[in-house]
Amino acid sequence: MKFDIIGANMQHLDVSMEDGEKIFADSGTLVSKGNNIVMTPKLAGGLVGALERKATGATALLTEFEAKGGNGEVAVAGVFPGKIFQVNLKDGQKFTVEKDSFLAAETSVKYNLQMMGFGAAFLGGAGLYLLELCGPGNIFVHVGGDIIEHDIDETHTVEIEPGHIAGFDSSLSYKVRLVDNVRTAMFGGVGLFLATFKGEGRLITHAVSKYKFSVEVYETAMQQLKKNK
Repeated sequence: MKFDIIGANMQHLDVSMEDGEKIFADSGTLVSKGNNIVMTPKLAGGLVGALERKATGATALLTEFEAKGGNGEVAVAGVFPGKIFQVNLKDGQKFTVEKDSFLAAETSVKYNLQMMGFGAAFLGGAGLYLLELCGPGNIFVHVGGDIIEHDIDETHTVEIEPGHIAGFDSSLSYKVRLVDNVRTAMFGGVGLFLATFKGEGRLITHAVSKYKFSVEVYETAMQQLKKNK
């Protein structure tokens, strides 16, 4: 199996598979495929896992792509402009992905849902669940805008606006807290909460907040509709 990340600001993942090889991807990410690539919808983690994913706002189904009767290619991409970050997990190694940032993975990768604290989930705005992926195998994370990578250790912690979180090594711990200056948060447009990461590992963030991006896209569309009336 061969993976190629293609493009600059609108990247997509191109996967070349030999006969019988499979990958799975989030529903709705297909760009193109060969005619011998068979698509099969799969319940995400069985019935219970699918219901849990649905509760997060993610789709209940994943799509499995399999090459049958020869080699084939499939291309998948995120739903907003950005780049793709590849993580190669060793056996037993874990990486946590924000629910909307998961793009695709090899079928050797297992996953489960990780619940955040209720305060972090509802007040931090980062969603109630995160996906914890366990190797071995490659996983691919879709990042809004450019990829910003932080190396966290004992001498370096970082506070992140929750909408910028894409994924992180499961060795990191995090807490979501109210910002120090509520007035600035309310009137300065910086958000009410920050996520503090500690430990040792990688933290991958969106250069563009997916929450702010969604609002801006909606407002632009509404303005365009009004102009066309």
